[in-house]
Amino acid sequence: MIQNMKFKFVLVIILSLFLASSVGAEQLDKIVAVVNKDIITEGELLTFVKLAAMEQAPETADKTQEELRKFCLDRMIEDRLILQEAKDQKLKIDESVIDDRVKDLKERAGGEAVFMEALKSEGLSLSELKKKFRNQFMIYTLIQREVKDKVNISPKEITDYFNEHQDKYMTPETLEVDSIFVTKKETLKKVETELSAGRDFKEVAKAYSEKAGLEKVSRGQLKKELEDVIFKLKSGEYSKPIEVNDGFYIFLAKDRLPSLREPLENVKDVISAELEQAKTIVRLKEWVESLKDKAYISIRDSK
Repeated sequence: MIQNMKFKFVLVIILSLFLASSVGAEQLDKIVAVVNKDIITEGELLTFVKLAAMEQAPETADKTQEELRKFCLDRMIEDRLILQEAKDQKLKIDESVIDDRVKDLKERAGGEAVFMEALKSEGLSLSELKKKFRNQFMIYTLIQREVKDKVNISPKEITDYFNEHQDKYMTPETLEVDSIFVTKKETLKKVETELSAGRDFKEVAKAYSEKAGLEKVSRGQLKKELEDVIFKLKSGEYSKPIEVNDGFYIFLAKDRLPSLREPLENVKDVISAELEQAKTIVRLKEWVESLKDKAYISIRDSK
């Protein structure tokens, strides 16, 4: 069973690289797009669409079949343009990186025999697989060079973002509490009687509570009906019994910690990463559009 699962896993990876197979010859021959001197066939597009549907990525989740097809074709055109640009720049990839990737895939497959069987079942060779890996790494490397390496975030940008999004970096109001939880109404009545008589809350909890105390409660941590009661308590005040699914709670409010803004020092790395990602997305789109502007692209997809 495990061996069969590993075999299927290798097939999925190989299919994701080659974007072909299991379609009729007439479909494979049908050209859906021309990108400079490269062509994209119906077979490649169909397999890419199937893989995109399997991955269920957020950007494709709500698309109709027609929208998904267009989305995949656009991505394939962009990949071809980036790969062509990498080749024009005579980008070289360290062959040891490719060998390591193949070695890793063999290990994840469960050995060389399973790996080679998966290749053979698709009518593919090891050299073809390495070529696909090489192309893949060329695309990644060029994006790193032309996009990611050129994105810089200044300290001022981080500070400005922090000041403009103060609500995002507020710690929630927190209340230190003691609690008593019981499951039976008879026990609850005893608890209420002893608390009314002035017995120490902690002693009553130790004697009767069937769950460990909560100790600290932050806004948004509990159900609203519990939270509304707890945060209205004054320090030293305990609540009336609150019925929940499996029993009853009584809470004692202790120290209150107000909502505070996180210091910039604590969140600057998070902000920097968010800004870098946003800038990278914009720059990547602009860079790809510039490649399209100087390219010959003919879309012949009739669907």
